[in-house]
Amino acid sequence: MRFTATTALLLLSGLLLAAPPKGVEELSGKIVSITDGDTAKILVGKEQVTIRLEGIDAPESSQSFGKKSKEALATMIFGKTVTVKKTGEDKYGRSLGFIFVEDIDVNAQMIQDGWAWHYKKYNDEERLAKLETEAKEAKQGLWADPNPLAPWEFRARKKTPKTDPDSSTSEKKYWLNTSSNVRHNERCEHFQKTKKGRSCGADEGKACGICGG
Repeated sequence: MRFTATTALLLLSGLLLAAPPKGVEELSGKIVSITDGDTAKILVGKEQVTIRLEGIDAPESSQSFGKKSKEALATMIFGKTVTVKKTGEDKYGRSLGFIFVEDIDVNAQMIQDGWAWHYKKYNDEERLAKLETEAKEAKQGLWADPNPLAPWEFRARKKTPKTDPDSSTSEKKYWLNTSSNVRHNERCEHFQKTKKGRSCGADEGKACGICGG
C-alpha cells in the first residue's frame, strides 16, 4: 500500500494531538508575556503565573536561534487565551505544564517546527522524541544548522569560571573557524563546533561578535 503525504500528515497530527501526561491542575487565561522559547506568563484572574513548557528546552536568548524560537512561541500564543495542563513545579518555583491553543499542543508544536529540543533529561515521551527526529531530518528551524548547540550545553559552558587574565597559570583557549577566519573563545557556543577549524592564539583571525573572541 502506498504511503501518501496525506497519510504522513495525519500521523503527524496524531502526534501533536496526542494527550500529554495527566496534569495535577488545569489553568486558563491570557498569555501576557513571552520570556523565551520555552517560558511564558499567563494571567489567571489577577495573578500572573510563569509557565515553563514541559518536555522542551529552547535556545537561550543569547545563543543562535534564541530570538527566532521566542518569536515562534509568541506567534502561537501571545495575547491568546490558552489552557495549561500543569504537571508540577521546577526548582525555581515556576509551573511546569503543557500549553494548549484550542486542541493544539504548543509544546509539541515547538519541537515539530524545530524551535526547541525534546528535553529528554526530564521527559521521556516517545511522541516528543519522534517529533524531534522528524524535525531534525527535515532540517526544520534550528536544525538548518548541522551542529546546533543544545541549550543545556550552552548553560554549562556559561557556568565555567572565567580565567583570570592576571594569572600566569591560567590560559584561555581559542578556536579559529578556518572557513570564516572568526576566532571564538572557550565560552562561546561555536567553540570547537565549526565544520572546519583549529586551536589558535588570542590574536589570530577576527573576534567573534558574540563572545568577543
